[in-house]
Amino acid sequence: DSTGSIWNSFYEQNDKIMVLSDKYLNDKEYKRMYGYFLLDTMLKAKPESQLNEADYKKPLLIFGPVNGFKNWNKFNVLVIKEKNGFSFLNTHYNGLNDGVYYSSPNRMVYTGNSLQPVWELQSQPKYYKYTIVSNNERIIIGDYDPTTEFKIDLVAIRNNNYKEENTKYLKIYSSKKISADLKAKFISKTDSIFSEICNKLTISPPDHQIICYLHSEPNEATFFANFYFMQGFGVLPLERTFGTVFMKQLHCVGLNLDIIRHEGFHALWDESVGLSINAFFSEGIQEYYQWGQDTAIVNNNIRILKKYKDYDITDLVLKGEIQNFWGGPAENNWPIAYPLSGLFVKYLVEKWGLESFKNMYIIEDKTVAFRKTYNKSTEELICDFRNYVINK
Repeated sequence: DSTGSIWNSFYEQNDKIMVLSDKYLNDKEYKRMYGYFLLDTMLKAKPESQLNEADYKKPLLIFGPVNGFKNWNKFNVLVIKEKNGFSFLNTHYNGLNDGVYYSSPNRMVYTGNSLQPVWELQSQPKYYKYTIVSNNERIIIGDYDPTTEFKIDLVAIRNNNYKEENTKYLKIYSSKKISADLKAKFISKTDSIFSEICNKLTISPPDHQIICYLHSEPNEATFFANFYFMQGFGVLPLERTFGTVFMKQLHCVGLNLDIIRHEGFHALWDESVGLSINAFFSEGIQEYYQWGQDTAIVNNNIRILKKYKDYDITDLVLKGEIQNFWGGPAENNWPIAYPLSGLFVKYLVEKWGLESFKNMYIIEDKTVAFRKTYNKSTEELICDFRNYVINK
């Protein structure tokens, strides 16, 4: 609650400024990253070089690698810029993929030693006053306020409660609560699933092992994977199973190969093709892989499309926000966005090919992506999709 209060109090201020790094200002990836914040029309963006003295007294969202700012000390923040990195709460971080996010009523900071950790921090929900990432992993979460201070060392918790095992494709951390015999049988089948995915969608096998957590119950997974926005903050029923990919790591509750297949697909696709925050296409390509050639499932999903023919999918297609993806109409307690996204991707792949889809996928501005890849507007593409699918 206190973290949410800080977040909201910052964003409710009308004079807030997003401070951008002059060093990275023309970097294509940096532009893509900070562009998401500018959906808030009350947030004014300024390069550091354009700040005046009065600006430093305003609420500031400081965004970018620490080495990209010349006058860091003037921001008056808890993150200290150092010669070879930064320090936070008296701990030094000099790894290339080290980063920190923290929030206060008048400062919000996303920084690190390169763009990669800044993106990792940006793309996860913020349920703690600070988060530390290192080497593509969230390692520490906590609260810096002296009256409510705490620190949770996720690496220490993992090392004490999980066992490391390795396969060709996976570095597996399995809960020590899981039966060794059941776990061994399960793990022996995982590599063949990954080979199948790579072959079917012509994506390259990873050149390193993907981290995979096997959790014994859902509360472990929610904690490690920061999955509260989907599962809630209450204690979850122990029999619940689910999976997710968080910071390129697989998290699976229960020894369920279908979960490994689903989440493993996401991890492999992200590694080979690239990341996207548009859930409509990240889930749509997985749905296409799973049932795109199954006539019975395709026909049932076309039935759903016809039933909801007046449902406007424009926002889903353009933005793919996870809340809207899960929060729309449902059939049998399952969001219709899943079958609709799979049908949409099936249409794109069958009409223009998989490689064109991959190119479109990594362009976050879908209006630009559709025009550049398919030479169509969003409206034309959605209209053609409905006609194409319904008339098949």
